[in-house]
Amino acid sequence: MDAVAAAEALEEWLGDPEVDSNSMSYARALELDEREELPAEGIGRIRAFGFHRYFVPDWLGGGLRNTEQLLMLTRVIARRDMNVAVSESTQVWMMLAWIGGDAEQRARWADTVLRGGVIPCLAYSEPGHGADLAANDFTATPDNGSYVLSGEKWPINRGRTSTHVVLLGTTGNDVPAKRRQSMFLVDRAQIVAGEVTGVPRVPTYGLRGCDISGVAFDDARVDADARLGAEGEGLELSLRGLLITRTLCTGLSLGTGDTMLRTVAGFLADRTLYDGPASEIPYVAESLANAYLSLLVAECESLVAMRGLHLYTEEFSVWGNVSKVQVARLVDFTSKALARTLGARYYLRAQQHAGIFQKMLRDGAVVSVFDGSEPVCLDSITLQLAALAKSHERPRDEDWSSLYDLRAELPRFQPARVSVFGRGRDATFASLPSLIDRLARLTPAGGCDEERLTALRTGSRDLRQRLDALFQRFHQERRAPARTAPPSASAKTTSPRLLRLAEELCALHAKVSALGIWLHNRDHLDEEFFTDGAWLQAALAREQVHEYRIGDLDPATARQLVDRMNSQRENHQFFSIRTTRQARPGAHEAHPGDQPPAAS
Repeated sequence: MDAVAAAEALEEWLGDPEVDSNSMSYARALELDEREELPAEGIGRIRAFGFHRYFVPDWLGGGLRNTEQLLMLTRVIARRDMNVAVSESTQVWMMLAWIGGDAEQRARWADTVLRGGVIPCLAYSEPGHGADLAANDFTATPDNGSYVLSGEKWPINRGRTSTHVVLLGTTGNDVPAKRRQSMFLVDRAQIVAGEVTGVPRVPTYGLRGCDISGVAFDDARVDADARLGAEGEGLELSLRGLLITRTLCTGLSLGTGDTMLRTVAGFLADRTLYDGPASEIPYVAESLANAYLSLLVAECESLVAMRGLHLYTEEFSVWGNVSKVQVARLVDFTSKALARTLGARYYLRAQQHAGIFQKMLRDGAVVSVFDGSEPVCLDSITLQLAALAKSHERPRDEDWSSLYDLRAELPRFQPARVSVFGRGRDATFASLPSLIDRLARLTPAGGCDEERLTALRTGSRDLRQRLDALFQRFHQERRAPARTAPPSASAKTTSPRLLRLAEELCALHAKVSALGIWLHNRDHLDEEFFTDGAWLQAALAREQVHEYRIGDLDPATARQLVDRMNSQRENHQFFSIRTTRQARPGAHEAHPGDQPPAAS
């Protein structure tokens, strides 16, 4: 199935989340969240659909044909219950077997996943080191053809309830720090000797039903074939895997963002204030319009990144960080704006509409700290600014249609091709001159008149000027004399000014992605809303694409955005640039005896 068909099939399988009796209803999600209980029934439901199969590439016998499938399926689950989405999406860590494993390991682990025999957890972080993985104390001591594992990993998702553990352990001290750690994929049932125990879970602000806990190894002996990759390759493998998983995190943000906007828009449309629907108050209408626009831009960034994983896999050392940061920012800013728009009802927990909004607000906030927090991702980008700036000076003459045209076939997904250092290459930024030239050749058509084309051309040229100026500022920062600053005891010395440049780079990336999606799909996504480009003009006009203020949006564009949002809401479709159906109102989940589409 393609990505849209897969999402619609899972929607039908799960039924309407407004039906309380469904396994993944809003009522059930809230009930379990209050009890801080793992949503076992919901997890079982998506496993019965075959969700785990989409974490195994088709060339290993799985269901993953392209990563957009995973994006869309994750959106379906996250819009209902992030506890389920986050608990079961730990399957993504098996991606490390496809990256670092040999042929025998890949085949063996693929078979185990497809049989439903894996609940993995990622055990990188340690209580005393956080994101500083190079400083970890966990040891994996080589001993007569096996390894003895000792230490504690915390906090991690599914630490207690996992069947398998992906971990980093020090295998040697007489080597550079970056080569001391190796990666292991450990089946807890196959421990030869010693002990593995769960570390008690901790209460959390959001994801109250998730098993956020830890795992401890006490002289646990494992066979040598538990190691992925070569000794000392652990940190490199971990970074390669994170570039993929950070990109896939965007589906979690899109799912929570959909439910928050849908909840607020539905409530305000039904609420009468000042002799009319509250949603028609100009302040409210513009707030909803801006929130909808942010979701569209976030989707464009996410879709382009998913396609890039197939087409430009070696260039993801920057891309994966950028997409995670910017999509999370778009949704996080919007969620806070929607809370203000909801007003006093945001603080009331008695009614279900408020409860699910609050739950999504809490749960969605975790994306910015998952798989490397926002500062960690931005720091990674700053380390590559010099290479990006150098690459920016070397134009690339390529056909970019496969990256942006949503109809274009994608090559087989090869996660092992992901590189820690992409030498400053980024296909999205490299495509900008071509996009500007393509836009210059367009002629007025439909709602996209000459005035709109002129505005879009101005906006696209501004994008290029801003990108040029950003790299000029980077060069100036590097040449500037060392600034007097208070002494720091930290070895992490990245300048906040460079982090600011990384932030701006992320925002520009999302704008270029939206421009590319519009230019390459306007002739076949036949809705007038998409093709006339008013939404794109509004997105390009934002100073920082994730931020907006009331009064900045053109009234006619605001009305167009609200009308499109309401049309998709009333027709039970995802908030998206293309039509993707959600479950029918009142639909019950599929009968337990039905065969799931993923298995057919």
